[in-house]
Amino acid sequence: MKTCFILFFLSFSGFSSSGGHSPGLKVGDRVSNFSVKTSTGKDFTLNDIDSKTVIVFYRGSWCPYCVKQLKDLESKLLPKLEDVKLIGVSVDRLAVAQKMKSKLKLNFTVLSDPKAATLKSFKIVNKLDDELVEKYKNSYKIDVEGDSGETHHLVAHPAVFIVSKDKKVLFSDVHVNYKQRTSIDKILSFFK
Repeated sequence: MKTCFILFFLSFSGFSSSGGHSPGLKVGDRVSNFSVKTSTGKDFTLNDIDSKTVIVFYRGSWCPYCVKQLKDLESKLLPKLEDVKLIGVSVDRLAVAQKMKSKLKLNFTVLSDPKAATLKSFKIVNKLDDELVEKYKNSYKIDVEGDSGETHHLVAHPAVFIVSKDKKVLFSDVHVNYKQRTSIDKILSFFK
């Protein structure tokens, strides 16, 4: 029986800070360690993963594209993979991550990453400019600073990585366009 973890990383959309380069770790790269908290306040690091891992970064529970992706991963991906454990991670502070888990009735662990340690580890940091942060807040009632508890405005590009037990990237699919996501079929094809 194979064990595979799926990590969901919640973030927000915005302008790329990649300077025209394709963001994200590439196949063969090694992931650097990070430390985040579970929604119950326990520590979680990359070193806690001891098997092949699917890591999914997405914008946030307020995003309809993300909610659809999250539900599809749970309903369409999990039944097709044996012994898969889902773990949700966001740049949201702990209380926001807990609320998201409850609201969506998620059946997996949710992690909170307000310092964006995972985004930095996977090189998918996307910095929102101040004008966009204000537009989100005033026009859409999305409080980037309130949700993360930080003023850095660092967020992630939607992405999927598959990482080996020895922390090497086996699969990388990063989207600068927040409306685009890695398909379930593309993820499943890796395991065939």
